[in-house]
Amino acid sequence: MSDPITEADLLAYVDEQLDPARRIEVEEHLARDPEAATRIMADLKDRDALRLLHAVPLPRPAEAMFAAATKLERALGWQAFGLKLRRVAAVAALVGFGWFAHGQVGLGISDSEASPKPPAFVEDALHSHETGLLRARMTSQTGVGAYDPAEILAETGIQLPALPKDWQVRDAQVFPSRYGHSIEVAIDAGDLGRVSLFAAQAHAFNVIAPTLARFDTAKAVYWQTGQLAYALTGTGSDKALERAALRLSRKLQ
Repeated sequence: MSDPITEADLLAYVDEQLDPARRIEVEEHLARDPEAATRIMADLKDRDALRLLHAVPLPRPAEAMFAAATKLERALGWQAFGLKLRRVAAVAALVGFGWFAHGQVGLGISDSEASPKPPAFVEDALHSHETGLLRARMTSQTGVGAYDPAEILAETGIQLPALPKDWQVRDAQVFPSRYGHSIEVAIDAGDLGRVSLFAAQAHAFNVIAPTLARFDTAKAVYWQTGQLAYALTGTGSDKALERAALRLSRKLQ
């Protein structure tokens, strides 16, 4: 049986003068006596406060150590800054190479690739245009009777716009198309030169504003009004062809 805990044991506990076995006995006593534990905790607080008050300040590091620390901090800072600069330079180099390659060897996205893919009827319009040019070169295939848009509408259900007065129809043909009949009208269109007006029945109802599409041999401005699709194909300037197609599309409204 252990000896009773005395006031001397408690003071020795605060002063850290007890051996480990006796400290454990004191702590067991304090666990069973809250009032004594509260008093001892207050004594411990006062002890630690006195120790802190009379503690010897830490010696100042040598000036050489301060200089070394400053040098290391600057080196790490420049290293981080240099890493950022290398990243920026790498991005700039990649972007610059991309634009250089685009301009020099054609890498990158071209205008035709960036534009939306034209509907299938635009390809039909291009083929009809090329066929019309072929017919124009063949004496056995040239010539057209009376051009009658009303008759075309009655027979095929395709409405053609009224043409400008200075445009002259050279040929008009009915072709089979993907979804019914199509019409190709070869026209001498003044400053635009030889153009072809293509009209066909579309597979679905839609409304498409006049849109330019470029090909190797020609360009076309296509649009759609309801169930009918149109394309004006030629080799004139983009703006002139777009203006002409816009006038024609308005004549259908």
